[in-house]
Amino acid sequence: MNNWAAWGTIAAGAVLLGFYLFEVFGPPYTIFAVLVGTGWLVDGVRRLCHLRRPQKLQNSEDLPG
Repeated sequence: MNNWAAWGTIAAGAVLLGFYLFEVFGPPYTIFAVLVGTGWLVDGVRRLCHLRRPQKLQNSEDLPG
């Protein structure tokens, strides 16, 4: 995953949470907006942090032990 995809995931999560805050969706879909929006937001931030690590640390995670 590249930088743009990570930022896109963050943006999509923020949009879903914004829809929830402004009550765009009806009652059954608010749970979906909160759960999926938060998941995408956290996943995007996690991937962005992983991409910003130095290459040496990323390679050491792949080694067994």
